[in-house]
Amino acid sequence: MSHATPRQAVFLVGGKGSRLGDAVRDLPKPLLPVAGRPFLDHLLDRAVAAGCTDLLLLTGQLGELVAERYDDRAWAGARVRCRQEATPLGTGGAVRAALDALEESFLLFNGDSLLTVDLARLAAALTETVEMALAVVRVDDGGRYGTVQVDNGRAIRFAEKSADAGPGLINGGVYAVRRRAVARLPEGPSSLEHDLLTPLAAAGRLAACPADGPFIDIGTPDDLARADAVVSAIAPLIPTPSAGKGAAQ
Repeated sequence: MSHATPRQAVFLVGGKGSRLGDAVRDLPKPLLPVAGRPFLDHLLDRAVAAGCTDLLLLTGQLGELVAERYDDRAWAGARVRCRQEATPLGTGGAVRAALDALEESFLLFNGDSLLTVDLARLAAALTETVEMALAVVRVDDGGRYGTVQVDNGRAIRFAEKSADAGPGLINGGVYAVRRRAVARLPEGPSSLEHDLLTPLAAAGRLAACPADGPFIDIGTPDDLARADAVVSAIAPLIPTPSAGKGAAQ
């Protein structure tokens, strides 16, 4: 583990997954089975393989099911904790509400996407002037996600989703973050993308680190259907500290 890699990893696992319909009626999206395991298992393995020892899950709808599996458990030697939001706070608000539990720098993962990226290099992009770094990945249909414009290692602009945007760089859903950046968010509901990433990009304080992929999110039925193949392709690239251990211990 590089000295630049934070020991804490935080996971946004409170989304409703409304586009998945009945698949998430009784099960939170991060617990949907992918490649034989709950999707969140793969994310936790990724963080532990990078050297993280403090895993914080920010839960929302059906969060009690996430807590039942992971809260106050050991995951391949790492500590897992859950923080349940009382009311929906959005991606930014959920992180802001956990400010008291955040270390000075930490890794942040979207709970519904996975890609391969050098987490130590991502964390090393944080400097006195760079308060957040995001992994970017090139996809063929960038307009489906919204694209990121990058210049000289900085994310400088975000474009909204567009049906005709074509190939482009997108936000890969993995970040290295300074706690002080989160502290500037207002308490209450907010958006990580609009209320934190966009202002940091405008100020030149948001680094962009390329990832080679493959990339998958499980936000739609079509993506969920192809997730097994993509995660199976990613899995050999990521050590699995919990292999053979099943759920958290």
